[in-house]
Amino acid sequence: MKKFLTVALACCIAVSGCVAFAACDGGTDYDHTIVFYSSQGKNLTPTTQKAIESFEAKYPGWKVEHTQPGGYPQVLNKVRSDLQAGLQPDLAYCYADHVAQYMESGTVVDLNKYLTKADSYTYTVGDDTKTIDRIGFTQEDTEAFIEQFMEECRAKNFTGASKYNFAEDALMMIPFVRSTEVLYYYQEALDDLDETVPETWDDLWRICEKAHNKWDTCTPLGYDSEANWFITMSEQLGFGYTDVNENNHYLFNNSGAEEWLNKIKGYYDAGYITTQQLYGGAYTSALFVQGAEKGGLVFCIGSSGGANNQAGQIYTTEVARIPKTGDNGACISQGPSLVMLRGGHSVTNPDEKEIMTFQFIKELLDVSFQVKFSRVSGYNPMRTDVENSEDFQLFLNGKDEDGNSLTGADLVASKAVKVANGLNECFFTSPAFVGSSVARDQMTSVVQYVLLGQKKAKDALADAVKACGGNTAQ
Repeated sequence: MKKFLTVALACCIAVSGCVAFAACDGGTDYDHTIVFYSSQGKNLTPTTQKAIESFEAKYPGWKVEHTQPGGYPQVLNKVRSDLQAGLQPDLAYCYADHVAQYMESGTVVDLNKYLTKADSYTYTVGDDTKTIDRIGFTQEDTEAFIEQFMEECRAKNFTGASKYNFAEDALMMIPFVRSTEVLYYYQEALDDLDETVPETWDDLWRICEKAHNKWDTCTPLGYDSEANWFITMSEQLGFGYTDVNENNHYLFNNSGAEEWLNKIKGYYDAGYITTQQLYGGAYTSALFVQGAEKGGLVFCIGSSGGANNQAGQIYTTEVARIPKTGDNGACISQGPSLVMLRGGHSVTNPDEKEIMTFQFIKELLDVSFQVKFSRVSGYNPMRTDVENSEDFQLFLNGKDEDGNSLTGADLVASKAVKVANGLNECFFTSPAFVGSSVARDQMTSVVQYVLLGQKKAKDALADAVKACGGNTAQ
């Protein structure tokens, strides 16, 4: 212990000022380092690094430490663990149900505090002073933010937010980019079947039957997310999923859900469907790209943000909206938002840290960066002026920045973003509360149990409510 304290003291003295004691973990000055957690893969981090470099050049003396703990569940678990130790990041990728779990920590920052703040801010770098002309966004910026995306982030959609002193319009997080689910398909396969793109689920199942009869090793439809499928159908068919009501969050144990599950069980037994979990936990895009004649798929329903993985090996991948139920074409809104958390690593300048973290948010929501990120990721930007920019319009029309035609995965991403870009009015989200992420996980299990015949639909739904901590009565 004595040896440890001696080393720790030496480390503290070696860095100017005792406030840098936290730097003993390897030299990080957390008073001037924004810690950012994301679930970005290797294809996205180089683009984000450009935004980090731009921020660090604008604000000398400040750094961004970008960490990728894994996928969204891993980011959630890392933040929750870090909150317990007071080591939370300043900024993190999130879904609404993640933020619902962070609220009780008292560290979630209402971003309305800075959103349109016109004040300037002066900070010191050594013996120099630097001035930020405007802390918040301009009115022109905020008018360009897609209102539907912003509304998803308001406290009124978070059960229990008022208990933690958040007003109904508090901005619990801010949208970064958005995606939805789209239908990837092969026009050549549809031509072979003398069919057109299915507009409704009934159309889709009819074509699946024809495809399975023509190519007996083909599984016509792959759905990449069982949970998204259940939640989307609850919206399209109106049978209920979850609710903001604290006394009755879980609505999914009902006859409508049971009827739908039994229906898709029949299609699974007929050989028309596979899903991510039934395909061994891998995205069904890996099966889709093989093509129907090689035992693959005709259709794949997956995220527009995963379009780069949907480029066919034999046929040309096309993209359409997911099927409707009658006239109801509800599509799930997903993709990362950004949550700001206060006070991690016992910083001595929490107010300044918030302001500088917000400047990094502004960098990530900058028009030019949002275009670049959309091109690489296949996600849609969160502001209309990005959509209207010349570079983004080139992308939507299958062109690179120099006007050359895109090919392969880049072209598929362009098609997916263009389709998703036209669906904003069809987007929906689910309420966020502590336990909403558990409900989502249970929907994955429910679909899997029913399709595999491991549980009857009625039993699977009742068990899921029980697992969520609710009652089992219909």
